Amino acid sequence: MAYMIHVARMMELAGAPADAAAASARTVMEIETALAEASMPRTERRDPYKVYHRLERKGLEKAAPRFDWNAYFKGLGHPGIEKINVAVPEFFAGFDQVLGTRGLADLKTYMRWQLVNSSAPALPEAFVQEDFAFRSSQLTGEEKILPRWKRCVAAVDGALGEALARPYVAETFGEQGKAVAKDLVGGIEGAFHSTLEGLEWMDEPTREQALEKLKKIENKIGYPEKWRSYDKLKVVKTSYLENRLAAARFESERDLHKIGRPLDRTEWYMSPPTVNAYYNALMNEMVFPAGILQSPFFAPNASTAANAGAIGMVMGHELTHGFDDKGRLFDADGNLRDWWTPAVSAAYTEKAQCVVEQYAGYTVLGEHLNGNLTLGENIADIGGLQTAWNAFAKRVPEANAPKDGGFTEGQQFFLSFAQSWCANRRDEYARMLVTVDPHSPPQYRVIGSVSNVPAFQEAFSCQTGSPMAPAKRCIVW
Repeated sequence: MAYMIHVARMMELAGAPADAAAASARTVMEIETALAEASMPRTERRDPYKVYHRLERKGLEKAAPRFDWNAYFKGLGHPGIEKINVAVPEFFAGFDQVLGTRGLADLKTYMRWQLVNSSAPALPEAFVQEDFAFRSSQLTGEEKILPRWKRCVAAVDGALGEALARPYVAETFGEQGKAVAKDLVGGIEGAFHSTLEGLEWMDEPTREQALEKLKKIENKIGYPEKWRSYDKLKVVKTSYLENRLAAARFESERDLHKIGRPLDRTEWYMSPPTVNAYYNALMNEMVFPAGILQSPFFAPNASTAANAGAIGMVMGHELTHGFDDKGRLFDADGNLRDWWTPAVSAAYTEKAQCVVEQYAGYTVLGEHLNGNLTLGENIADIGGLQTAWNAFAKRVPEANAPKDGGFTEGQQFFLSFAQSWCANRRDEYARMLVTVDPHSPPQYRVIGSVSNVPAFQEAFSCQTGSPMAPAKRCIVW
C-alpha cells in the first residue's frame, strides 16, 4: 500500500490528475508483481549454470514472441546481434504474458513510471523529497537526505568515474602505496598457494587445476593502466536530467560497442575512488581501487599487523572468491567449466554446507540470515581471514609473543580486522539487507570469521567450546 501511494504521488507530481495517478499506481503494481513472480530468486541466481542459456536471437524471439526484437536491436544500433545468453528464460515468458494481457495504455503507464522513478534525483525538489520520503520510511530509516554535494559527487563518480579518478589518484595514491599493496597481494597469493598444496581433502588432478587458476590471477591495484575517454559524452550546463540521460546512453553505447571486438583485459568495472574491491570470475582477476587503499583498511606507513588484518583480509577475501561455491565453477581462463573431480566436489559441498548452517543461525532483529544467499561471501570472509593470517604469520613468526603493556601483534591483527568492519545501521535498513544482501551484516562478518580461525583462539586464549572457539569449525580454505 505504501508503495502504491508513493507511485501515485510521483505520477501526480509528473502532471497526472489524482484519480489517474491512483489508477496508474494500481497498474504499475500489477505489472511489477507479474514480472516479479516470473523472476528467479536471488539465491538461485547465484548458480552460474542457472543463468546461462545460450538461446541466441531465435530462442529469445521464441521465449517472448510478442515483443518486436528486430525493432529493439535496431534501436540499439546493433540490428545484427545473434549470440545471446538469456539468463532467465522463464522471466521472458512472463514478460511475454504481460504483453499479451495488458493493453498498450497500461504498458505506456508502466514505462512512464520507470522513467519518472529513475529520473527522480534529477527532477525538481518535490520529486527528490518524495523519493527520499518513501525510501527512508519504508527501506532505509534515514532521517535526512544526503547533502547535495555528496549526491553530486556520487553522480559524477557513476557517470564519469575515471575522469573523477585522475585528480583523486594524483592527490591520494602514490607509488609507495602501490608498491606496499602489491607486496601484500603477493604474500596473500603465496599463503593461498601453501594452503592448496596442503589440503588433505583435495586430490592431485583438482589441486593441479586450482594451482593453475591461482597462478593466472591478474591483479589490478589503484587505478587503470589506461584511462577511459569521455570525449563522446556531451555535458551541458543547463540540465542535470539531460546529463544523466546522456551518461546512461554513453555507457550503453560504450558497452554495446564491445560486441565482436577483442576482449579488453585492461578495463576496470569499478571506479578508482570506490571504497570497495572485487574478483571477476570471467576475467580471473582481483581489483583493488585506490579508494579502499586508505585508512582504516590501509596505509603505507601503518604497522604490519594493521595492514595485514584490514586490507590483507580484503585481499584474501577477493582471492577466495575465485574458489568460493560460485567462483570455483570457473577455470583459470574464466570459462564456466567443471574442473573438480566428483569426490573433491562432494567434499567441498559438505564443507560449504557447514558454513550455510552456521550463518543461518545468526539473527538480525529476529530475522535469520539466509545462509545460502550469503554463502559465497561467508566462504570468502572465512578463507580471506585465514589466508591473511597465514601470510601475516609468515612475516611475523612471533606474532603471539607477549608485549609489555599492550596487545601482541597477533591480537593487533585481529583488532585491525574487526575495526575495519565497524558500522552503524538503522533497524529498517538492516532488516531490508537481510533479505537482499549477499553479504552478512558487519558484526557477523567479524564474529563468524574469527570463530573459524584457530589463530584467533590462540591469540586471545579462548577456551575451546566458547562462542569464539567452537569445538566444530566451518573451514573450507
